[in-house]
This record gives sequence, structure tokens and C-alpha cells, in this order.
Amino acid sequence: MRTLTLSLLFLALLAPAVYGHNGALSLYTSNSLGDCDRTSTIFMTDTMQFFYVRGSGPDMGNAAAFSLALSSTNVFFAPPPVWSNLITVTLGDIESGISITGSGCLGVGEPVVYLGMVFVTNGFETGEFRVRVMNHPTADPFPGIWITLCEAGQPMYQVLGGTFVFNGTCNPAVEQSSWGAIKSLYR
Repeated sequence: MRTLTLSLLFLALLAPAVYGHNGALSLYTSNSLGDCDRTSTIFMTDTMQFFYVRGSGPDMGNAAAFSLALSSTNVFFAPPPVWSNLITVTLGDIESGISITGSGCLGVGEPVVYLGMVFVTNGFETGEFRVRVMNHPTADPFPGIWITLCEAGQPMYQVLGGTFVFNGTCNPAVEQSSWGAIKSLYR
């Protein structure tokens, strides 16, 4: 009985760490953050909204660095993203790595910061496919999904990346992460 009680206590203490996060760049259909999947048909262009979701993480500074990856070669990003009016400079492209920058802090006190819209055109995919927010491959100090903090010097802060699912379902509370991203939650 004592072992069972200790096991339940351990699981109760672990649960908030599993479901909380210290910030994520994610794709959703709306700012309610409840829908990260959609049905897509051939020759259709779909719009996803791109957000910084603070969770228990910091306010977003003036920049982010990331890339986006498609799980199918039958779909492509088109037209180019339309960034929020807060974004003043972009460098790179979303597939090989992009940095976006605003003139000031983008998300002071905000739990969710709208960054723009991303478009995916379905060429010939009838099955499930995904769009994932991934590491910027040449980011400094090392590849990762980064934001700057709204502090003096705008230091870099690593966050998680979300997944948007087409022709399938997602669970926004249980997104896959790399072991490095999981370890970074405990730093």
C-alpha cells in the first residue's frame, strides 16, 4: 500500500512538468489554440496561424529563429508567409531557416503572440501529412528553435516547436519533442 501511495504521489508531482512548457512556436487554425489539425484536399491551399505560446516561459523579445518542415513531398509552402505588422525584418526562408525580427519586444505580458500566417498547398497528398516547427540549422549559438528575451541585450532562449496535422488528428497537449527539448525544460 505504501508503494502504491508513493507511486501516485510521484505521478501527481510529475504531471505538471509533463504538460507545461517554457514557450513554444506553434501553428494553429485560430488564436484559441485549440485546433492544430485540418482536412486538406488535392490542389487546396490551407492557412495556418503562427504563434509564440508563452506557457510558463518568458515574454518574447524582438526576434525568433526556426524552420518549418513538411512530412510529404506532395505538398509545398506557397505563397510565402504573411508576417504580422510587428515583424519588420526577415532573413532566410522558412524551409532552410528563417529569422524574424520586430522593432521592439513582441509579447510583453501576453500569453500568446500572433506572428503571422503560413500557407501550405496540397499538390497530390491524400494521406496524413504534418508541418513541424523545427530547429534553425545555422542559429547561433547552436541549431535550435530560438526566441530572444525581452531583456537588456536580447539574450537567446530556446523554446519548443509545435506540429500541425493535415488529414489526421493532433493533441496540442501531447506534442512530440526531441530529447534535447525535453532536457531543456529542466535547465
